[in-house]
Amino acid sequence: MNRHVNSLNPYANSEHLALSYARIFRDSQEAIMVTDRDSKIVNVNPAFVAITGYSEEEVVGRTPSLLKSGMQDALFYVDMWASIHRDGRWQGEIWNRRKNGEIYPEWLSISSVKDDQGELIHYVAMFSDITSRKNTLSKLRLHAQVFSNANEGIMITDNRLRILSVNRAFTAVTGYSEAEAIGQSPRMLQSGKQDPLFYVHMWERIHATGYWQGEIWNRRKNGDVYPEWLSISTLRDETGRITNYIGMFIDITERKQSEESLRYLAHFDKLTDLPNRTLLHKLVKKANAGTDADAPLQKMAVFFIDLDRFKTINDSLGHSIGDKLLQLVAQRFNMSVNKEDIIARFGGDEFILVQRNPRSAEDALAYANRLIANLKRPFSVDGHELYLNASIGISLSPEHGDSFETLVKHADLAMYEAKVQKIDCQLFNSGIRDTFQRKMTLENELRRAIDKDQLHIHYQPQVNASTGQTEGLEALLRWSHPTLGQVSPGEFIPIAEETGSIMDIGKWVFATVCAQLSQWQAAGLKVPVVAVNLSARQFMAPDLVPTIRSIVCHAPCSPEQLVLEITESSSMHDIESVLPILREFKSIGFRIAIDDFGKGYSALGYMKQFPIDILKIDKSFIRELTTDTKSAVLTKAIIDMAHGMELRVIAEGVETPEQLATLRTMNCDIVQGFLVDPALSPNVLESRYLIGS
Repeated sequence: MNRHVNSLNPYANSEHLALSYARIFRDSQEAIMVTDRDSKIVNVNPAFVAITGYSEEEVVGRTPSLLKSGMQDALFYVDMWASIHRDGRWQGEIWNRRKNGEIYPEWLSISSVKDDQGELIHYVAMFSDITSRKNTLSKLRLHAQVFSNANEGIMITDNRLRILSVNRAFTAVTGYSEAEAIGQSPRMLQSGKQDPLFYVHMWERIHATGYWQGEIWNRRKNGDVYPEWLSISTLRDETGRITNYIGMFIDITERKQSEESLRYLAHFDKLTDLPNRTLLHKLVKKANAGTDADAPLQKMAVFFIDLDRFKTINDSLGHSIGDKLLQLVAQRFNMSVNKEDIIARFGGDEFILVQRNPRSAEDALAYANRLIANLKRPFSVDGHELYLNASIGISLSPEHGDSFETLVKHADLAMYEAKVQKIDCQLFNSGIRDTFQRKMTLENELRRAIDKDQLHIHYQPQVNASTGQTEGLEALLRWSHPTLGQVSPGEFIPIAEETGSIMDIGKWVFATVCAQLSQWQAAGLKVPVVAVNLSARQFMAPDLVPTIRSIVCHAPCSPEQLVLEITESSSMHDIESVLPILREFKSIGFRIAIDDFGKGYSALGYMKQFPIDILKIDKSFIRELTTDTKSAVLTKAIIDMAHGMELRVIAEGVETPEQLATLRTMNCDIVQGFLVDPALSPNVLESRYLIGS
């Protein structure tokens, strides 16, 4: 050790001086590393060991390259050694690696040591770990950046409220530069919108708790008054005396505008600017003796208005035209209603009008008719002349309800009845409610009818008009409810169509018919073809064909034994969609029948495209066959047309011998109706019509 120290200083001849240098070497807080002229380490001090993690024994004889971190490139070391060889020393920041692999920053100085003849004998490197210093500097820079770049405006004052510092956000929000603000009082920002008592309470809170926050209105340099969210906190010295106030704020102009917008959207319909449901209820409540929830409902009429055919306009001309039309409708309503009344958009193409103090039911009906008359005048939208009508249901208080919600519900029911009856206006009555309640009961019960085994299939025979031989059966659905009794298909099938439950019911019917057909055949009975009805709603299902094919395969039964019946109105409603489905059914082997022919609109031009086998004449023709010449002529024409297209004809609803006789003279192929037999249960049908093979 002494040898190395003495070699560093050729003047250290005394033992005392050598011991002093040795003590300095040992006790230095800076790491010291001594290498020979070949850069091999010959000595290190305890600080070196503490910083690098290497012991003296581990490094002596090795080169300092064992400390390299790899974070400096080769050029860095070229420049460093060029400086040492030129100037005899180098210092700077460098990143090295400890024994444990951790990379750390250090401040390093390297000096070369020469003898009296100027020959290089040693290098001495002294360094310190500057991790803590760099972290501190980094934090200071971070704090400065946060202050400077914060989105919040920041203002620091002394305890006399003189501004000492502001950041960039302060300038951006207020318009005052740093130079303009420093030395001034924050009072330069006051808008005058807060009274003195506001500031008294604010400073009381700050001095009591050291903190305050809230909404305040201030004034920019250009005079604009704006809202801000402000928080003020205090800084205190070690004695508890306030030294500074720090104010941080954000401009909440956009937030306030958004809140206004949200308040508008919460109460008004954005498209029409009419009150929405929420505001409608508030306005009715206000009109009804203020805010007293227990106040009796004042006399009023509630009109539930539904635009007819609006969906057709939307679908054919687009939603942009539809939206503009709704805006014009709203404007026309505003011009048509009385000043004291309330008109609101309820949703979609539905509106609610509240008439205050109608003189009578007749007065309300006359009001509704005036509205409809105004609506029937043409609308001009983007070059389109459009015509509208509406269905209006009306309810009155107190006759039809003691709450506004009840009146709206009853007006809605009356509107629905107006649509059913194809009239413009309908005043609510208890019969409408009873009809609706039964409909709701049927709808709910129908959803559970399959699981509760309440649905059954009966079969109505179809016989040859000339020979009386059974040529087919039609599967007809029956519903036996334990409390409602026998529910007519004419009543529950439309409900099933409307609610979509017809999809599950239709699958169940087809599966039940196929299973019954398979059962009869297994019993050795000779079974004619069986016709099964498919509803228009079923044709909307994308999996209709694979579902029917799967049911037939699992029964098992042959498609040739089944006739698929589709009503004329269903087939003509969307020919482009229905036609491929019918063709696919036909390719599988099913026969196709058009049911209720003549009841709807007969697009005869499309008939030749349809892969049909059977035409069923609607019972309305058969009912008047022997009493109305026109019905007889049309029936004969249908039969002749069908035969000309090589189709078989079934007349349904045959009830009298006279009807049968007339159909025979017209060469009708098959008849079906009560004259032959009503729909029968499987057991009864089997005993009357099916014989062993």
